[in-house]
Amino acid sequence: MNGQEEEGAIPFDFSPYRDILGGVDGEITSFETLNRFLEREETDGGASGDGFRRLPLQIMRFDTDWKKIIRHLVWQACPKGGQRQPGWVRIMARRRRKMLLVSLLVAGFMFSLASGTLFPDLDDHEILPCLYAALYLLFTFFATYAFVKMVVGYRLARRGAAGNPCHPAHRAREPGPEERCAVLYPVHHEEMHRVGAGMASLIETLSQDVPEKLHHYDLYLLSDSTDVRHVLTEQATLYHLRQRYPGVTVRYRRRAHNANAKLGNITDFLRRWGRDYACFYVMDADSIVSGACVHQCLEMMAGNPHVGIIQTSPLPVLRQSFFGRLMQFSSHLQGAVFPQAVEALSMGHGSYIGHNAIIRMDAFIKHCLLPDFPGERPWGGRPLSHDTAEAAMMGRAGHEVWFLADVRGSYEELPANLSGFLARENRWMQGNFQNVRFLSADRVQGVHRETLLMGALAYFMAPLSVLFMVSSVYTLAHLEAGMGAEGTGELESVRLAFAGLFVLAMIFLLSPRLIALAVAMRRPVARQYGGRGRLLLSFLLEMLFAFLLNPVLMCFIVKFLLACFRRSSVRWAGQQRDDAPLTFRSCLQDYGWCSALGLAGAWGLVQVLEKQFAYGATLLDHLSEGVLSGEALLVWFLPVIAGLVLAPFTAYLTSRTSALVNRCRWFLIPEEESEPAVIRCLKAALVWLGSCFPPADGAILRHALESPLFYVSHYRQIRHRRAVAERLLPAIRAGHELDRRSLLLALNERACFVALVKAHFRAQGYYGL
Repeated sequence: MNGQEEEGAIPFDFSPYRDILGGVDGEITSFETLNRFLEREETDGGASGDGFRRLPLQIMRFDTDWKKIIRHLVWQACPKGGQRQPGWVRIMARRRRKMLLVSLLVAGFMFSLASGTLFPDLDDHEILPCLYAALYLLFTFFATYAFVKMVVGYRLARRGAAGNPCHPAHRAREPGPEERCAVLYPVHHEEMHRVGAGMASLIETLSQDVPEKLHHYDLYLLSDSTDVRHVLTEQATLYHLRQRYPGVTVRYRRRAHNANAKLGNITDFLRRWGRDYACFYVMDADSIVSGACVHQCLEMMAGNPHVGIIQTSPLPVLRQSFFGRLMQFSSHLQGAVFPQAVEALSMGHGSYIGHNAIIRMDAFIKHCLLPDFPGERPWGGRPLSHDTAEAAMMGRAGHEVWFLADVRGSYEELPANLSGFLARENRWMQGNFQNVRFLSADRVQGVHRETLLMGALAYFMAPLSVLFMVSSVYTLAHLEAGMGAEGTGELESVRLAFAGLFVLAMIFLLSPRLIALAVAMRRPVARQYGGRGRLLLSFLLEMLFAFLLNPVLMCFIVKFLLACFRRSSVRWAGQQRDDAPLTFRSCLQDYGWCSALGLAGAWGLVQVLEKQFAYGATLLDHLSEGVLSGEALLVWFLPVIAGLVLAPFTAYLTSRTSALVNRCRWFLIPEEESEPAVIRCLKAALVWLGSCFPPADGAILRHALESPLFYVSHYRQIRHRRAVAERLLPAIRAGHELDRRSLLLALNERACFVALVKAHFRAQGYYGL
């Protein structure tokens, strides 16, 4: 203003900027002097000044010649003298053989009983009864195998790591000075208060649990965001974390072109900083991991140089919606047993789920950079769900992959509603179908090959279940017993066999849940779920809603399969991480077709049964001595029909937070009864960050232009870009409004950023800038 202040103008106060810089005296009186000071005293501020050494990366190649693969499988199966395998390989193989044998024997026994009751005198020309028999055998085997797996998991859960001499924890040691670990947080349009709180909770617990080892860890916020407001929240998170934890290295890198999604994001990190670390720990945006957990994993990696990946078993926490609490409770209940079974049956050929895991840097770079597949998505292109394939490639190179269920302090958050859950399943399904391509890779271990195959085949269980229901309706409604006039003795034996089949089927179907309940009902554990009474009631409610939700899941998976075969690919986008409820209108739009399908199915079932009654007694009539007529099939299929008809209402109601559930303390989990330190730190950090800057949908742009901390930190983070400045500075100084892409460029160029800040304050009546 050339020294003449207009009436009402406000002199700009630079004292907050001087305070940020440590109380600098009157040297800073304008943005020009502030910028000169920052450039003169410039320190390392992040990715732009990290001095990384680019590492040349080579995408892996593998042989896809089926003849060579078959020869390799035969060679692998042949006994070889002079080759000593690790002890856990023999233990794992023995366990799997025993489980497979027991499952086959029990399934065969049940099928032999069923052949005389559920499908006697099968006509070779009747397709549906034959299909019913084949599917019955298949589902019986899988139910039996799940039962045996849970029994094994229960036994091993009681033994723990001490009872497993092959556990990597037995050879853990303190990492050396050169064995440093990078903790990665890949983000794409995430809610940064939550991500930043997760980072802060890790730093806090590292400082509490292993303060002398804090120098082993650097944190990386790896952004693929393209929206300017999300980028600003990421940068604000970075600057506040650096101010609060000056002794910890927190770096930020945003890719201008986010090709290949998370896989490309991680690959870019490996190229820039892969030389500097022995391991890296991968987080998800909703991961919560304690410092003790991360350091325990690093110790196991240091003491086991042959281990390539250690995957923890993250437990879900913090959900408040009815659906989220339901899934959270179920995961905790079965998580006490099922992950132990997974660990026991895979051991060093375990699974990797893409987050909450530590990975050996050099092994991953050499063997796990996955190639593009020929063709278009959903079958071709970059792998969408790459974690399982990366574990297989790690095992292919001779490194061990351990899924350790007994490493405590690893948590995550589940989708808060049914729609979020289904969207995640759709992504996983397409990724698992792509992973089938890796079956053709040579030298892939048998267990990893099985994991890749079963990951894809699991989604075909949904259409097979539909076929099973259709064929069972036809068989039970149309098949006559054919022995009522022959004598009561034979019919009585059939009734006993039918009763035995029913009991065995219920045992195998419900046993995984019942075993998990039995483990939780023990007195010390039950208290963590609010007591035995509350635990039992929550268990029964969870089973009830599982009956309602499973038909909906089945129908949607069939829908996803059909879309996949029509070459429809999912879109990579940010995920809903909070407990925001669904609207009833969106539920009607998304699930109304399920209701129509349920009503049509009920009508069709009634029509089939009404036509059959004219032909005489059905198999169900004879076996129940008339107590259950053919109409009873409606009762058997009531959970399926009700689940489909009520789908919009179920999705809507379960997406909301239930005051009744919270008041009665149903679906409690141990972390709510006794809150871990890392979750307490997370909640405190959420409050702190919430007071520091607004969310992406709030006034984040104004915060970026007005905050002294943001200005000082951001000026150090960004650099001069002459081409950007020449193009955008005239528009900024002329007061023109920038589009979002130009605004993002301007905010990350020094001269443009300063011009935007000055223009913002001048518009508010400040002078002396």
